[in-house]
Amino acid sequence: MITIVYAHRNRDTKRIEVSFKSLQQQKLQNFEVIFVDYGSERHLVKDLETLSGQFDFVKFFHLPVSQLLWNKSKGLNYGIKKASGDYIFIADIDLVFHPETTKLLEQIKSPAKFQLFKLGYLGKGESKTLSEGYKFEVLKAKSFGGVNGMILTSRESLFKIDGLDEFFHFYGAEDEDLFARLENIGLKREHCEKSYFIHQWHQSFSGSEDKLLTGNPRVKNIKRINQRHFLQNREKGVVKPLRQIGMGEIINPVLSRKLKRPDLIVKTPNVLAHVEHLLREELPSLQNKVIRIEFFEAVYYSSLKHRIKKLLGKQTQPYISMKEVNDMVLKEILFNYRDHNYSFRINEDLKNIVFCIQV
Repeated sequence: MITIVYAHRNRDTKRIEVSFKSLQQQKLQNFEVIFVDYGSERHLVKDLETLSGQFDFVKFFHLPVSQLLWNKSKGLNYGIKKASGDYIFIADIDLVFHPETTKLLEQIKSPAKFQLFKLGYLGKGESKTLSEGYKFEVLKAKSFGGVNGMILTSRESLFKIDGLDEFFHFYGAEDEDLFARLENIGLKREHCEKSYFIHQWHQSFSGSEDKLLTGNPRVKNIKRINQRHFLQNREKGVVKPLRQIGMGEIINPVLSRKLKRPDLIVKTPNVLAHVEHLLREELPSLQNKVIRIEFFEAVYYSSLKHRIKKLLGKQTQPYISMKEVNDMVLKEILFNYRDHNYSFRINEDLKNIVFCIQV
């Protein structure tokens, strides 16, 4: 049996239904689906449970980790550990499968190789037609790509390398890193050129959210940070991620509830020196504590007086934007606290950020 693994957070259920229905039409039903929801909002989880229940090949797992940053690698690793199949196909939530896809996977699977695939990208208009009934053969992709995260490999090979590297947060390079580390244990990379996969259109997730503060946590320059991590792993010939203990380990919900009862509450304005000192000196010096840090935009920061002094170069105490505060906190999480019990939240007014952590 082949296990198809999805990792998901807060996407619309319609595109998921389209993907599942394309699997329902497979001529060879030699697979199971492990669908891992990594911390979606509560109302969406109920919809996902209902949707998954309509397909007998889907096993649905909701991980209550909405307080954590999006980590596709950890979600996929959790799914790989739940898989029953000897071979794993890592899927994208936007995929539409050709009716003979699983037959193809059965034919090309090999313990000595891993397979990558060509992916066709639909335009916005044609993607809308997928919910109305369609024939795969008449779908016209606007473009094709060769590096896209889809891979078929043995479950055993993934365990040999501790799965995906869970350093990678948000998006970018986790797939390239996985491919390189599989090659490091001797597997041969092959590309399947059959046009058996179509990607539903969606708005790009990169772009403005990296540069502007929104309610959805993002960090500036994350794609380059992730790319640097991948390149360093490749240069060193890394097999198992260097700072990763196991794979797909999830914070216990009982433990995460401790964050609601902090031992210490710290309130910090968006003053550069205050934020830097708190994150890099005060926080590392604390032990066996639950700390709630509330970063807030000082009233003075948006005042006319501050803007004039900054324009004239007379500012003595540098302030930073809440977006800059956001980026500093997120980078501390990525580099130093990603395996800790923590929560991160941006308030709706975008003037307050709450970071709780157990150290």
